[in-house]
Amino acid sequence: MLLYTFTITPNNRKVEAFVKHYDLAVDIHHVNFRKRETQTDEYLAIHPMGKVPALVDGDLKLWESNAILTYLARTFPETKALPTDIAARADCDRWLHWQSCHLMPAMGALKAGDETDLDSVTPLLKIIESQLGDQEFMRGELSVVDFAVAAYLMTKFGKKLNYSETPNVEAWRDRVERLKGFVETQVGPPPK
Repeated sequence: MLLYTFTITPNNRKVEAFVKHYDLAVDIHHVNFRKRETQTDEYLAIHPMGKVPALVDGDLKLWESNAILTYLARTFPETKALPTDIAARADCDRWLHWQSCHLMPAMGALKAGDETDLDSVTPLLKIIESQLGDQEFMRGELSVVDFAVAAYLMTKFGKKLNYSETPNVEAWRDRVERLKGFVETQVGPPPK
């Protein structure tokens, strides 16, 4: 199994952190954008959009970070990072879609400068706060959801957000950031 990645972005980091946290038997290849590695015919046959992350497992060529996370969790059930119960699995899927459809665009708008008010993300933080309650992780036990959502709050803009109304979110983000996989994928200064 081979993961093509570029650690610095949240979608790549969450997958790479998952692999490293659980010491999964997955080879990791950091792509070289300067050499336009993702634009070669060979790579475009893996990911037709020429982006990362992408996972190759035999004949399977899988892209989209949350799809990769759930595939890895099912391939390596010993992680216990994805429930097998249909309702609990649907709950995970909901949070993965929420991250892709709501949190990622909100954080992307801040990064692009389309949105300049950091407090524009506060309503989303309040949703996470409500979900967390007094739990250690978003679903109680560590799951793919924590990797997917927390990676966005570990970014430069994620660190600048106002957590005064959502202290459980800040504590949870910091707790997830101290997990082995996120520590090993840290780019820049280590977390405090």
